[in-house]
Amino acid sequence: MKKKPISLTCFIAACNTPKTDSYLVENDISNGLINFAIPAFGVLFKCRASGDLLDLEFGAFFALLRFVKEKFRKDTINKLLVLSSSPPFVFSIGNPGSYIKTGSAREKLLKEHLKSFDLSVGFIEPNRNQALALTSDFSSTPVGVEPPFKPGNKDQERIEFKPIQKGIQI
Repeated sequence: MKKKPISLTCFIAACNTPKTDSYLVENDISNGLINFAIPAFGVLFKCRASGDLLDLEFGAFFALLRFVKEKFRKDTINKLLVLSSSPPFVFSIGNPGSYIKTGSAREKLLKEHLKSFDLSVGFIEPNRNQALALTSDFSSTPVGVEPPFKPGNKDQERIEFKPIQKGIQI
């Protein structure tokens, strides 16, 4: 029997921190961070990146949409609610214009993902945004819940430790 599609609530966040660690400064490691969380399945993603705050928020948003599109089985999710603590980001999705210009890469990505999901974006207070949770405070997959992820070839590879990397350019 085919499982009924679910509505998924996700969280995104981005931040720029001051470069106070001499190691990070000497090695030109990005001071920005993009985050997304899918609490229903114990997913918490954090990645160093560089860019202004709104660019980082869009980076977190599109990283989340790509993850959901690539990792969840087709027809598993019918609605996707993305919550952010950035008012400029939330307003830019509802009122395209200065942040999402006609013909821009952002507009093309957004239109591409709108074909896959019934997508909603909303605001959440920073203290309730689970994308900002510490990894130690974030619960893993709840007992008895099987994530509807598609295993891929990369998922089968051996896990290895990777040192701090410079980050991505947004």
